[in-house]
Amino acid sequence: MNKKPNHCIKCTVTSCANHADKENYCVLDTVKIGTHECNPTVSQCVDCESFVLGKNCSDNSCNL
Repeated sequence: MNKKPNHCIKCTVTSCANHADKENYCVLDTVKIGTHECNPTVSQCVDCESFVLGKNCSDNSCNL
């Protein structure tokens, strides 16, 4: 996978396989944003649906 950071998509989720290693950016060209609520009213209701758990992460711990 291309690990070149996309400086248009900031991201601090280091456990995601799409995270740009040592920089707080995503490596994808685009991301899909969605929600798990019928009528989201706060930011916690919004999700990055492009999230993929990194291969070095298990049991809620990550060693990227």
